[in-house]
Amino acid sequence: MNNFMKLFAVFLFIQIQIALSQPNLIQQLCKKNRYEPLCVSTLNLDPRSKTSNLQGLASISIDATTKKTNETLTYLISVYRGIGGRREDFEKYGTCIDQDYGASVDRYLPAALANLKAKKYSGAIANMQSVVGATGDCQNQFAGHGPLLLTQRNKAVHDIADMTSDIIKTFV
Repeated sequence: MNNFMKLFAVFLFIQIQIALSQPNLIQQLCKKNRYEPLCVSTLNLDPRSKTSNLQGLASISIDATTKKTNETLTYLISVYRGIGGRREDFEKYGTCIDQDYGASVDRYLPAALANLKAKKYSGAIANMQSVVGATGDCQNQFAGHGPLLLTQRNKAVHDIADMTSDIIKTFV
């Protein structure tokens, strides 16, 4: 029983040290990021971040980018369905849906996660930069002046994808 208590005390001490050091890891990582407040809030929102290493934090960031990108894609689809489907609307919204956000959700983000897991960091960075570029391409469909809500959503996806790219750059 005495050995069990000693082992339990050591285990508890290690768990406390891990828990206390985690916010420092997030702070250190995000301090190097151009989007420091977004980085800190994004990573702290995910409960997995409490026990994640650097690789895990990068994966959490890709997951958060995927969520934000999916939300914007869903928004674009609902707006397009609601406006009737004129040819000019299809060219604008359809391009955003199929080529920009659709490609981000179907190709770029899954590839970024796979590249991260395979430790192919330059590939993951390139995939994340493709997501960043897709937001600009979508915005450009509206001659740079899209509907305000779409502009805000494009910026949100741009910023979180660029933030994630910065996180992955710490591995290179």
